[in-house]
Amino acid sequence: MAVQHIPAGGMISKSTVKILLAVSLPFLFVKLGMPFLDPDEGFYASIALEMLKSGDWLVPRLNGLPCVEKPPLYFWLTALTFWAVGPSEWAARLWSALAALGTVLLTWRIGRRLYGSGAGLLAGLVIATVVGNALYIRKASTDQLFVFCLTLAMYGFIRDTERPEAGRARFLLCYLGAALGMLAKGFLGLLFPMLIVGLGLTVVRRLSWRDLNLARGAALVLLVAGPWHALLAWRYPTLFGFYVLDNHILRFLDARRYVEDDVPSSTAAFLIATFLWAFPWGVFALARAEANPSPRARWRPVLVIWLVAVVGLFALSRFKHEYYALPAFPALAVLVGGAWMGGRDVGRWLVVGLIGCVAVGGWALWIGAGLTPQQALYGLGELNAYYRILRDQGLPFPFASTRPFGLLLQALGVVLLVGWGLATLCWIRGWRRGAFASLVAVAGVITVLIFRLLDTVAPHHSVKEIAQAITTRAGPADVMVVEGSLEYSPALPFYTGRRALLVNGAVDYFSFAATLPEARGLFIDTAELRRLWQGPRRIFLVVRRPRGQSVVAALPAVDVHELGQYGARWLYTNRAP
Repeated sequence: MAVQHIPAGGMISKSTVKILLAVSLPFLFVKLGMPFLDPDEGFYASIALEMLKSGDWLVPRLNGLPCVEKPPLYFWLTALTFWAVGPSEWAARLWSALAALGTVLLTWRIGRRLYGSGAGLLAGLVIATVVGNALYIRKASTDQLFVFCLTLAMYGFIRDTERPEAGRARFLLCYLGAALGMLAKGFLGLLFPMLIVGLGLTVVRRLSWRDLNLARGAALVLLVAGPWHALLAWRYPTLFGFYVLDNHILRFLDARRYVEDDVPSSTAAFLIATFLWAFPWGVFALARAEANPSPRARWRPVLVIWLVAVVGLFALSRFKHEYYALPAFPALAVLVGGAWMGGRDVGRWLVVGLIGCVAVGGWALWIGAGLTPQQALYGLGELNAYYRILRDQGLPFPFASTRPFGLLLQALGVVLLVGWGLATLCWIRGWRRGAFASLVAVAGVITVLIFRLLDTVAPHHSVKEIAQAITTRAGPADVMVVEGSLEYSPALPFYTGRRALLVNGAVDYFSFAATLPEARGLFIDTAELRRLWQGPRRIFLVVRRPRGQSVVAALPAVDVHELGQYGARWLYTNRAP
């Protein structure tokens, strides 16, 4: 028995939007104000704040240094938000949440067009509740913005395939999404729509390239995305060369000249992580929908192409992270919504999922009871590059105890066993909506567990406390110094409002930044730090390694005063407190 089909209509659309908002808002907008988790988050927030303060809207800068690893759309939007409401953590994450909400609404519209109104609603609920959103919406970055742009492009294409009456405006929304995608994530913003649309035309064979309004579309892409790229190339050809060559071509080949301290995922780990972040709905990726002879329905293969193109391209890439498949999730959501609407294969995959949840849930209960530091570090490493770096460098587990992680694993085991079992029981009893609601509840509880995980690791990652310690003590003439790359503590400029000197910091990306004119005076070596330390100005030194293993060992011991350890960092000064 399938979920009842609801015909399209204005009133139904309004009620559908209310349902989508009621479910989505708690999943998407709760806990946006937690401290930034470095590395990564502070990078985006600090650049946006510096863009607002400097008035330079062309070149993103971190700590005064040009930083063109990412195009500017996220920084523009976030800088404007800081101007409107003031800089804060929630303001930095706001566009991730808003973009995710936009993706929910677009996914609903795609599902409604290809499968009907009921399937559209289910598709919107699916994309709102995939557990990957629990983490990556609460991350100040370009990722959710790019997902929205690609979804906008694909909605614009799917909407206009059967709308020849659109005339000159036909497919322009698709081109707009691609152009915005270029400003959000770079050339992938154009590559993915071109690849998906091109393969879609080949498979469906209902349109020719001449139907795609190419001339107007190309003009729109150039109008929206061209000016920033052209201005950057004209005014800063060195930066533009780095942006194109290192950040696009060589990154895909994992052959960058200026390499971050980074460890990409293996192909197997990437595919496993993709399934985990798509949980619980990824279980139904192969479930089939009911056939439909309508003209709109014949474009359903585009969804499969979208899903396979994104996941497949990154699986083939030599450089990838565990979250790179996020742009494929809207396509997955529509496929799952269509399958649940038809109901033909859902029961079978619920049973498959139940078998998997019994196995994984039992394992989580068992392993969580005696979790070792090595096991915890390995597991975290499969979900985050930072812990892969620690693991590959042979560094110890960075937390005092594995107990919080073990308890979270055990809680996850209970959720999988009880939640999936309840969903399967509801389906067997004929309560289809109850089965779907049970899986939404599973996603909700796992989201809460991820929140708890973020709270557990936040003191280790966040620089907020050490920044507050500096801010409460430092005067206008005092100097903040960071040992090594700022890549691990990029939120320091955001929280302190100060630029940092980097001692022995011309490494990773900053080995490129150190060659630029703007780097003059920001990079120092150990000898220069010693001279500063013994000079008239008060110095605040932030290090990530114990005293005997860091640059602190090279300073005169009598002048070294430890102000405290804050998570994974120590703070020292050359003046007695």
